[in-house]
Amino acid sequence: MEDSYGIFTTDGETISGSLHDDYAVNLAERLDESTASLYINTKNGVLLLGTAVNVQKTGRRPDTFIYLEKTDIEKELPPRIDLLYIHEFYKRVKNRLSKIEYEIRNLASDDSFFDERNKRITSSLSGSNVADYAIGRLLLSKETVCVSDDLSKSVDFVVAVTEKLSSYISAGFTIVVSKRTFRGADLLVTEKFSGDVQIYLDTEKINDKKRAVIYKNIGVFAQNPKIRQKISGAYTKNSLTEELVTQIKLKEGTNSKKSGELEEFLREENIEFSRENTDSFSPENYESRPVSKKSAVNEAGYSDWKINDYDRENLMLEYEKHMEKKHKGRVKIIALLAVILLLAAGVVFFSGYTGFFGSNDKETDIPHITPSATIVPEPSQGAVVERLNSTPGNMPEEFLGFGSAYMITVSEPSDASFDVTSQFLPDKEYFLMIYNQSGYSWEPADTSPLVSNESAIAYIEKSGIYRLFIKREN
Repeated sequence: MEDSYGIFTTDGETISGSLHDDYAVNLAERLDESTASLYINTKNGVLLLGTAVNVQKTGRRPDTFIYLEKTDIEKELPPRIDLLYIHEFYKRVKNRLSKIEYEIRNLASDDSFFDERNKRITSSLSGSNVADYAIGRLLLSKETVCVSDDLSKSVDFVVAVTEKLSSYISAGFTIVVSKRTFRGADLLVTEKFSGDVQIYLDTEKINDKKRAVIYKNIGVFAQNPKIRQKISGAYTKNSLTEELVTQIKLKEGTNSKKSGELEEFLREENIEFSRENTDSFSPENYESRPVSKKSAVNEAGYSDWKINDYDRENLMLEYEKHMEKKHKGRVKIIALLAVILLLAAGVVFFSGYTGFFGSNDKETDIPHITPSATIVPEPSQGAVVERLNSTPGNMPEEFLGFGSAYMITVSEPSDASFDVTSQFLPDKEYFLMIYNQSGYSWEPADTSPLVSNESAIAYIEKSGIYRLFIKREN
């Protein structure tokens, strides 16, 4: 899927891109006012990334542009917002500016930022206490302010927090790194702040002695896989906070002392479950769509299901584990082939003395392999088919998913057979599609599958996630 983006001047004029509605223009002006280095917003099923950069065109005076990028994450696998993803985001900013002949001079007047990011991919944070503390506050709907004049460390910190929030990201959070205050941010990292500051990031010091341990423990508790699975379906921060408090109360059980301490904590911190305010300038294409809960459906209707971030995260982790396993398998195959080649070379070397490949007939020097020496390929050299527990979304409008999705790995193009997990419909035409990991979309595979009652066979040219589809009826 193509991300829509927009490049704006400080006056709100659109320089490039298709993103130019009122919301985007208003937001671009706010990012300029605060000199935002990184803006992340995940409200209403949309991921918005933004940054203000100082640029210059050859022969012209320096200027400031604002870059915004919008990705729909409601019905598909959202990106893992880690350091690598943010680095790729900044690369896209540079590439799209270069296409209109502008060069980035610096980010928020930090001349060394991009050079530092090009040299490393690891975080500069020494520990996770401050990140876990921030997670606890954010999940209880408490705005968190950090102060830091180290831009690189600020970006590392908000990305660490966002990555830890991955299971709950669809509830809608606004996370900002900026030189000046950005109104309405759930997590703000800025150089100076006149109000209450919770974290001094340069020293990784939490300025909340009374509640630091409680919020940190809540942040750690919320990252427990069982807890994530139970509450990651919350679609607003308000409902997320309510579900989290419910799980904390269940954990405390009948311990009256701990229950009393929890109630006191909630009361003193003014943690309530109230209706959330929405931005007054949100146009229709940024507003959330109603979520309809379906009962049992046919497996062919998987594309209509609502999946939460925990499901998406599991699919991403499953894919990463598969790719790691696949890499190890390739290493083994390469090592095996190397051994076979060495053995073959030894056999050829000694064949002149043993006559293993045939007689000493001088009519030909070309050796031949007898039928008894036929080499049978190892199973690992064929197609490896693994059924996925979760199915990527973003289904083509004119098609319905049929059966499960499969990760099919091939070392070279070959036939692959996989189970048919839905009722076979002989009057339908079946299409095989491959999932585009970079574009988060299903694309036709250049092959015609043979489908029967129990299995399907298709010629697979490259490894990837595959699934059968049938056309929707009008």
